Amino acid sequence: MSISWSPVTGADCSSAVEILQQILADPPGFIGAIEDDGAIPLAEQVAASIPQEDSILLLGIGGSALGARTLVDALVPGDTRLTVLDNIDPEGVDRTLDRLNLAHTTVLIISKSGGTAETAAQLLRVYRALEDAGVSADDKIIAITDPDRGALRELVTARGWRSLPVPSDVGGRFSVMTAVGWLPALCCGIDVEGIRRGAQAVLGDLRLAEEDHGLVRWISGWSAHQESRQTVVMFSYRDRLSTFGDWFAQLWAESLGKRHDLSGKEVWTGSTPLVARGVTDQHSLVQLFAEGPDDKQYLVLDSDLDTADPILDQTTAALHQDLQYLAGKSLGQLHRAEREGTVAALGSAGRPVSTMTLDALDAEHLGALMLTWEMATLMAAAILQVNPFDQPGVEGGKAVAFFKMGRSGWEDQAAAITSGAPSITPAAPIPCR
Repeated sequence: MSISWSPVTGADCSSAVEILQQILADPPGFIGAIEDDGAIPLAEQVAASIPQEDSILLLGIGGSALGARTLVDALVPGDTRLTVLDNIDPEGVDRTLDRLNLAHTTVLIISKSGGTAETAAQLLRVYRALEDAGVSADDKIIAITDPDRGALRELVTARGWRSLPVPSDVGGRFSVMTAVGWLPALCCGIDVEGIRRGAQAVLGDLRLAEEDHGLVRWISGWSAHQESRQTVVMFSYRDRLSTFGDWFAQLWAESLGKRHDLSGKEVWTGSTPLVARGVTDQHSLVQLFAEGPDDKQYLVLDSDLDTADPILDQTTAALHQDLQYLAGKSLGQLHRAEREGTVAALGSAGRPVSTMTLDALDAEHLGALMLTWEMATLMAAAILQVNPFDQPGVEGGKAVAFFKMGRSGWEDQAAAITSGAPSITPAAPIPCR
């Protein structure tokens, strides 16, 4: 297993090595979770209790849903038994419930705190739908939540639900390699031990990393360009990695975008992720990337394709003389040529562009990829001197929502937030003729 890096060069890498080793000397909770030998067997026990004929409905939002979606989208070919409900659009919820056979549906509700309003609302709506369909909801629900506290943990105890713990020192966006990701992945036949092996291999490699290591070089280049190029474009060239871009975007944005630094100083800092898809966005966003504002950094992500893709033969190429150059070529060859062309075009325009290529797109490589970017996020946070594990900007919006929904105890916090917000006056309606 290996990942090939071609990072932007020209930056001093010595400080990045020091930052990396400091992180590994006092590792965060998600690293401890990866090294927990008992977590996967526990998830396997719960997975074995789910009827084979059941569909799986996952209720969650943000990190509670994105990790599982990333694993399944990258590693499961074709249709899966998993449906992820990660929004509260009433029409979307109703459409999802209408198409499921609720008598043969197991519900996974994932919430670290157990108090996330959106997930709680999903649970109540789905619980009612199960009961209305004559199904014992308590027999169909599995909760993945904090091991000791929170409303969801209390429901587990009171209702006798099956459950799995989220380690108390692992936040949602860093939780993919815990029960949050393990159970949905196991339900879809994914090699979760392979994911874990890939992550562990990266950890072992990082413990020995020096200045020439790909991640060290990338984060050093990112830091050197950060002041003038605060947007990071994750340009994925595999359809199976599209959801990985969404997972990365939450991890990067929520961990780094902070009003205050570690000393409490107001800094309003961060780095904005932008997800692009190759080759599709070569025909939309690349025009902006190459000739628009030089305010972005680029990471082109790909994995080696097998050689079984269709050959464009002489017969079809003969349809028109302008197509002759494709004769004897494969879609894989065109895919690679398009990717290399984008990298060259961005480079020639003076844009800082790096590449990252997986030898294969399997469980081990995906685990390695996700652990790499979790570590990159912590290193970036150390450079910006911010806390990567909190999200106070999100909590403010939650406070106002709780107040508007009548939850007691949030009046003062909601009032403090809304008093500082500008009043929004509706514009005149736009007539439709």
